[in-house]
Amino acid sequence: MSLLGSIFGWLIVAGLAVTLLNYPIKVIYRKKIARLPKDSVLRRRYGLVQRFVVQYHRFFAGFTTVAMIVHLVIQLQYRWLSWTGLVTAILMLCNGFLGGYGHYIKRKKKSAWLYIHRTIAVLMIAALAVHLATGGR
Repeated sequence: MSLLGSIFGWLIVAGLAVTLLNYPIKVIYRKKIARLPKDSVLRRRYGLVQRFVVQYHRFFAGFTTVAMIVHLVIQLQYRWLSWTGLVTAILMLCNGFLGGYGHYIKRKKKSAWLYIHRTIAVLMIAALAVHLATGGR
């Protein structure tokens, strides 16, 4: 079961990486790709990738959250409670609720929720790095 817990842990990392691509993909498009000619092959292909990442951002986050819950259950049953993992999980859940609030209630209107959402994402990356560096303790 320890192997299964590790697999779900790395699924969380992979899902989080894809989820977090949303912001840099948009920034790169605004700063570099948008300046290219409309008929540019790079602009067209980048647009496809960007559309995919942005459109499915919430589903990647949902997958990551489900993987986190499964990982948490496995770890609690067969190992121990990791305080660094618990902090990371709480940040992930808070960010998920905030993202849902922004998507379904605010309807994509930029306001403080978006900046808090992004700040929590950065804190979550730091918490995950600490969790991995301490070996999940």
